[in-house]
Amino acid sequence: MNRKNIFDYRKVDLQFDFRNELMAYMRQLAIKTYWYLLGVIVLQFVMLSLRQVGFLPLWTLIEYMQLCAFIPLYNFKMIPYLYDTFKPFLVSHLVLTNDAYILQEMENDYFEDTYRYYWLNVAKLAQALAMMVGLFAIVIALNIVVGLCYLFTPNKKGTCGQVIGGALSQFKFNVYIRLYMLTYFDLTFFAVMKIIENKQHTEMRKMATTASYVILVLSGVIPFFLMFIVCRRFEVMKIKHAKASFNTVILKIDKQSRWRMIVPAYFFFRRYLTACLLSMPQDNTFIFLQYVFILMSSHAYVLFLVAIKPYQSPLLNNYMLANETFYSALIIAIFIFSDATPELGIKIGAGIVLMSAIFLLIFSNFLMIIVLMFKGKKKLKEEIKQAKLKRAERELMEEEEEEDRRQRQKREEEEFTRLPEDTTNMSQYDLSAATNTNLTTGGNMLK
Repeated sequence: MNRKNIFDYRKVDLQFDFRNELMAYMRQLAIKTYWYLLGVIVLQFVMLSLRQVGFLPLWTLIEYMQLCAFIPLYNFKMIPYLYDTFKPFLVSHLVLTNDAYILQEMENDYFEDTYRYYWLNVAKLAQALAMMVGLFAIVIALNIVVGLCYLFTPNKKGTCGQVIGGALSQFKFNVYIRLYMLTYFDLTFFAVMKIIENKQHTEMRKMATTASYVILVLSGVIPFFLMFIVCRRFEVMKIKHAKASFNTVILKIDKQSRWRMIVPAYFFFRRYLTACLLSMPQDNTFIFLQYVFILMSSHAYVLFLVAIKPYQSPLLNNYMLANETFYSALIIAIFIFSDATPELGIKIGAGIVLMSAIFLLIFSNFLMIIVLMFKGKKKLKEEIKQAKLKRAERELMEEEEEEDRRQRQKREEEEFTRLPEDTTNMSQYDLSAATNTNLTTGGNMLK
């Protein structure tokens, strides 16, 4: 074996030798962390429900976990410890166990080599899809139960009747919209991956391919339909009861400007393209688009949050900006694990930055939960109200300044257009006077 082959062997052994005791420990810790994160999500749901301060931190944590979970699939070759750092985030995709319990014959079937390194086989993905269907069935069952409880409530105007009625109103349509938003990434991703795979040698695979085309079409139509409703009813959405049915789409967004409605549209747009890019084969000539898109889309969203500040208070805007900034730092660090450099020391340093970004992403959520628990519903509403008033005053002043600027510009343009006419008139008057003077002088000389 020559020196070059020895170097290559050592590099591969360092990256993917799962026989190492420390690596085995980290893999077991990653499996347990699935359940730790699931417990954190459930605990946050209970805490936010009791304090009634909204579920924005919970949905934000899950949404960024979804974006982070599939980062190792961007055709990166990573140090094995970092694979196990990302794997617990798969809980946001309902990939909860290390072993599959359905379609076990597909446990050795992988879409690409990166999926094999990540131990994300077709059986696990199918199990996650089955759990999404089960979750949808549970939501329908809860809707029926809450509806029956409200139907048999004797005093619907009492405290119990109002609580049950409020819960029932959430099923029209917020609960279903939020469930679709949580499963949107995975449904689109699975559909595109199945279409690209294009294996139809069995009846089940043919049915799966047909369902994938249907899901992919709906993934483009349903978000467009939701955003059409939101934009169509933009003025009505400012009224509290009118926006109640679609409140989860525009959660905590300041609805005084249409530009802020880009946030939910961007949510669907980024996940749709990300799902398509994730399914690109490794030998595709446009594989670099994965890197370009995830980096540029994150940076563009950071600039949007800084410039527009779409959420209702500075606290919420700073929280969302922190999450996107840490996610952007995570993307920058992950690029080091591409073929940009073979230096192991640089990769280890970037790995430290990468894990720090993940920690800060979780920490920002934890800190936000503590702040919201401390503030409570009443104080949070008061801060949002004050922030809206200050923003309205500032925007009014900016509009007045802009109007003054336009008026000054208009006056300057009018003066500029009048000036040549006055100069022309004066020139003609002076020319006539000079001509008369010359004629008079010439006549006197002749005399």
